[in-house]
Amino acid sequence: MSSTYEAYAEALAKRKASKVAASARQPARGGARTNSGGEHAGENENENEEHVGGPARGLSFPALGLDPAFVRAVQTAFPNVQVPTGIQEQLIPEILAGKDILLRDATGSGKSFGLVLALLSKPRIVIHETNGSTRRAITALVVVPHRDLALQLHHWIERLVSAMRPAPAAASIVQVLVRGADRPLDSALAALRATPPHVLVCTPQALQEALRVDRAALQLDTLRAVAVDEVDYLVETVARKEVGKSFQRAFEKAVRKVARHPGPTREILDAIYAPRRTLVQRPYVPEEDKAGRWDSVEEWRSEKEREVGLPQLILSSATLRVHLKDYLFSESGWLNPYNVVKIMGDTSNAKRNGWNADRRILHSVVIASDTEIRNIDGAVAAPAEKKESAETSGTEDEEGAVDSKGYYNEKYGQTASPFDANALEAIATGFALDVPSVALLVIPSSAPVQRAVWELREMGVNAETLDVEASGRGGAYLLGSGVDVMRANPRLLVATLASTRGLDLPALTHVFVLGLAEGPHVNGRSVDAYVHIAGRVGRFGRAGRVVSVVGGEAEGAKVERILTTLGARPVRFEHFD
Repeated sequence: MSSTYEAYAEALAKRKASKVAASARQPARGGARTNSGGEHAGENENENEEHVGGPARGLSFPALGLDPAFVRAVQTAFPNVQVPTGIQEQLIPEILAGKDILLRDATGSGKSFGLVLALLSKPRIVIHETNGSTRRAITALVVVPHRDLALQLHHWIERLVSAMRPAPAAASIVQVLVRGADRPLDSALAALRATPPHVLVCTPQALQEALRVDRAALQLDTLRAVAVDEVDYLVETVARKEVGKSFQRAFEKAVRKVARHPGPTREILDAIYAPRRTLVQRPYVPEEDKAGRWDSVEEWRSEKEREVGLPQLILSSATLRVHLKDYLFSESGWLNPYNVVKIMGDTSNAKRNGWNADRRILHSVVIASDTEIRNIDGAVAAPAEKKESAETSGTEDEEGAVDSKGYYNEKYGQTASPFDANALEAIATGFALDVPSVALLVIPSSAPVQRAVWELREMGVNAETLDVEASGRGGAYLLGSGVDVMRANPRLLVATLASTRGLDLPALTHVFVLGLAEGPHVNGRSVDAYVHIAGRVGRFGRAGRVVSVVGGEAEGAKVERILTTLGARPVRFEHFD
């Protein structure tokens, strides 16, 4: 805690002590949230209110504060969503209460969907002009790491809006701000000026560019909520190392790199919460409280926050390392330590890294070499499980199919492949033998996605670049579409890790991983990367399989170390026994 806070905390503590002595037998004043120890949550920035998750308590959405008519629209648009998940029971009321929130829970727990429902339920901001007219303003800003996740949230909200009666114009409820030739910035800013939406979903790069061009269109000064999804990916921090260790120099180099290139998300949050940083440096002035209005630093700070009009901040991810949490609470200046709640979901050993061991996911490691394709040594037999029935579909949407005999044949056919041919063959074989409908292939971040698609199609695989805006490339599978359908010609969606984080494609049954996620070393970053990759399957209690295809025993051993860290064991992929 800063020396500034200590000074006015001491002054307020003396005032509070005198009040307590004068009214020791009187009931305590209401209104302050307490933790399990009965103290004011936020009296110390290391004693913030914390929710530890568990199973859902069976509450209804209206019981969490959502309007019954809104809930009916949700359940009409998404028939599978009837009751809130455990994390939604904790998250939604805190968002509606205006708390700053740091949220961590396993992939597939319903964090993002709960966030959407709560933000849509916050009161709409209406600006009253001096001439007596009124205008609506953007109420909530949602920052996500990539275009496809932004479009997924946009799709969810549009689908929900279409189920409302009467249905408002979708553009008045949600708009997206992402980069792309098909979404020019000028058009997006014109739409924001003409019809400010309730919720604006954006990527940090697109938002940063828009702020340079027309800051007024973003209406940052009137926001009531800012949410950053996948915050551990968007805000880079460096794990602290012990002084004097051999890697100290590398640590210092990484710190300097982050300082030189903080990234757009940091710069955006610094701009929005600059008044909060100023407030931190402002000392408590006893003369301002001659009437004795404040009993604690919490009360003083809360009133000053209201005067400044800062939006609540919601930061979430399935994986939150200690060094990131330290930065957020101790260095960033973005959170109000006197009005913040930590929602940690299930904190059992299996879930501390965003890992949900209860989900029915099998993990296989396949070694592909010039002589054989086989399971890693030590892989165990898969548990016997009844196959889920699936409806068969004989039609296929070939939207956007790659023409392997035309342009791409000429472009790629004369150049050496950047991919291991044995690994791609193993993936193509496993896909053909085991996938009923749709699977995802995650390739290294530096690898060319379109080249991988072309090579797989040359092998006869119905491969496509992942793009949720196109029906045949992912859009048809968003949140329940295409689930339990066996296709005559299954589809393999290809993407890098960066473009898959947070996506909800319940129809996925398999994820294939080419090489080591975030390699070449096994560390916190590679473990987190695997958690997010594996989190694309096993949604809504369904079974799933993650198949890592590597080039040798050494790389396979690294994947096995990641699984051991997460409490999982490699299971034999039966087609390569």
